[in-house]
Amino acid sequence: MATYPKTTAPKFLAVDFYCGAGGTTRGLLDAGGYVIAGIDKDESCRATYCRNNGNATLDGREPEFLAMDMFPASPDFPEGQQELIQDRLDGLIPRYRGMADGTPLLFAICAPCQSFTKFVQRNMTDERAEERDRDLDLLSQSIPFIDRYKPEMVLSENVASIERGKHSHIWKGFQSQLRDMGYRVGSDVVYAHRFGIAQRRRRSIIIAVKTKSGSPFALPVPSGDCETPALTVSETIGYLPPLNAGEKCESVPNHECSNLTDVNRRRLGAVGARRTQFQLPRRPRPSLPPPARG
Repeated sequence: MATYPKTTAPKFLAVDFYCGAGGTTRGLLDAGGYVIAGIDKDESCRATYCRNNGNATLDGREPEFLAMDMFPASPDFPEGQQELIQDRLDGLIPRYRGMADGTPLLFAICAPCQSFTKFVQRNMTDERAEERDRDLDLLSQSIPFIDRYKPEMVLSENVASIERGKHSHIWKGFQSQLRDMGYRVGSDVVYAHRFGIAQRRRRSIIIAVKTKSGSPFALPVPSGDCETPALTVSETIGYLPPLNAGEKCESVPNHECSNLTDVNRRRLGAVGARRTQFQLPRRPRPSLPPPARG
């Protein structure tokens, strides 16, 4: 087994469940972690995830992207691949625990929020609605992995409404399961703009730490509202070259602008600076309706 100097030792090891294109993984890497693997059933995320998320410690490899479904296989859902994921992690986690002996392991478990948010597509197909209902159980599908690999830390994030909304029992049940497994659990709603993000967005966060005491603790992050003005989008990305709709900047990676129809340009213009669409006057018949479909 290879050994590594302290300068290349990570602060923690991690597995990112429901990783998508890698936003959480990127944060874990920037925090000094080594991400062993990202798990997401959407194969189309692989290229973006791997390209943007190389590890800077230990062997310098990019995380393994496991394009697999977290549910167990069953007669009702034969697509489930939970056992296959466990087989892959059985090979990966012990290897990296051996490479970074004594380094804590963190599981990031940020289940897709679409099933928990009120902003959902209204006219879903029956198949899509069934998938959304099944996804309500994604948090509990991570429990067998926590029990199997016993990470020292668990991190979970979701929409703020999961704390008190109609699905709050899922959020609270997940915390209860963690406590029963010997974790101290802290939960709070945090505000993105308190971390220098140009967005007034609230997110529910769970941090759990393996310990002999199961008592709760306060999250070590700023929470509550803040009097300091949030950064504006202009202050954050105003240095980038301006683009028109449909244009792409060749000199700056990922700097591109979606194309817009004329009616959508007018809709955006009607919102105005420092406002959202929810601040537009409500009218029985909107003056800027979507174009009729033939």
